[in-house]
Amino acid sequence: MKKLMIIAVLLVLSNVVFSQTHYYKAKYEKPFTFQVAPTYFNYGGYLVGYQIGVNFKEVFNLSYFHTRDYDFGERYMDDRFAGIHSSVMLPVSDKLQIGPSVRLATYNAEFQKVFVAAEARLALNDSWKLGFEYGVGEKKGYGLKFIWNMY
Repeated sequence: MKKLMIIAVLLVLSNVVFSQTHYYKAKYEKPFTFQVAPTYFNYGGYLVGYQIGVNFKEVFNLSYFHTRDYDFGERYMDDRFAGIHSSVMLPVSDKLQIGPSVRLATYNAEFQKVFVAAEARLALNDSWKLGFEYGVGEKKGYGLKFIWNMY
């Protein structure tokens, strides 16, 4: 009877341990994550805004971005650069990803040429990344964003 109790206790303990590792591993295997990123972009001027989107396995990203300058000056309307952003990120190392990105956007309510860029992302931890992109469309531009993936 004593051996049976010891075996039962060991089976219960091993089940608890394996179930905890399963939950830990399953936490990071979600294929879709939502992304929010405060964004700085230089496209004909200094623009600040946000980017909201969806990631698929940390490789494919599709998001909406909206940036504008908050310096009104003498003009009635401020500059706005907004549209859809998509990127495909390829891992270089555990912390670094690079890849192409494309923006279909309007600048001051006028459609622009497709903005094609190279993007690099540096992983700070599991859910925070720092992204930098540089590219050419109607004008040359570059951007910096602080990405938060919500699991």
